[in-house]
Amino acid sequence: ALLNQQFKVEVNNNIQYVILFLISACSFIFFFERKVLHATIVWIVISIGWIGLSIGFYKMGYVIHSLWIPMSITILYVITVATNYVRATVEKRRVTSVFKKYVAPEIVSEILKEGADSLHLDGNSTDIAVLFVDIRGFTPMSEVLSPQQVVAILNKYLTLTSSCIMKNGGTLDKFIGDATMAFWGAPLPQEDIIFKAVKAALDMVEASESLGKELLDTYGRTVSFGIGVHYGPAVVGNIGADVRMDFTAIGDTVNTSARLESNAPAGKILISKIVADALEGRIEVTSLGSEIKLKGKSDSFEIFRVDGLANK
Repeated sequence: ALLNQQFKVEVNNNIQYVILFLISACSFIFFFERKVLHATIVWIVISIGWIGLSIGFYKMGYVIHSLWIPMSITILYVITVATNYVRATVEKRRVTSVFKKYVAPEIVSEILKEGADSLHLDGNSTDIAVLFVDIRGFTPMSEVLSPQQVVAILNKYLTLTSSCIMKNGGTLDKFIGDATMAFWGAPLPQEDIIFKAVKAALDMVEASESLGKELLDTYGRTVSFGIGVHYGPAVVGNIGADVRMDFTAIGDTVNTSARLESNAPAGKILISKIVADALEGRIEVTSLGSEIKLKGKSDSFEIFRVDGLANK
């Protein structure tokens, strides 16, 4: 340098502090909640780019701290990646614990893939298919059997309804005494939800026959199902009080499904016209006209009985 009269000048540290802060702050904001691949690419580009820039400045006669930026970026990269991993793990466990008992496994997987922000847990108006199923003859039977026998029978039937709902991709909303409520189309959108709801109902009726025979042989008594299915708009979300909340659906669609179920004879499935029209050609139905009156519905509200799948 003396021979060539090429003296190097060190850039003022205060200027380098400002540059360090700005680049580090921008990098931290970018790294936060970014995918690991994107964060890694930016980390490598900035680190290598700053070292290359330091070499270029040196050749022009200016000396800057070549390791300040790479070290700062590396520390922030490690911190944010680790933080994002922990947050993702906690969120995954939370979502899994909340929904694994209520929805089918494939729905839980979709929720984890899409993230909790896709759930609209605070409330969302959407079209859903709602199923209500109630045990017929359970109250008289419970009066003559022991409490242990009543609980054993009830658990068998609720296990049956739950498995049919899960198998067809439904969300198990709640047990209401000896009744079960489920819906399709939430917490995430699904395809062919009306058919899945009706198929779950048919599976329940079919499975209840063998279980009914088993209970008759064991306890000398049996019960059966009455089921109602309706489709329409409802509000779905976390509903309740601070001390207790449920992920559930409310609205006229839910009420109509419950009233269809309450009017369904033992072993029968009642559906609304909108369900029958949506599944025309896929299920066999018998129109009951408007001979069954549902509370809150006009005299022209047509009801259908499901006889089975078409061409079966």
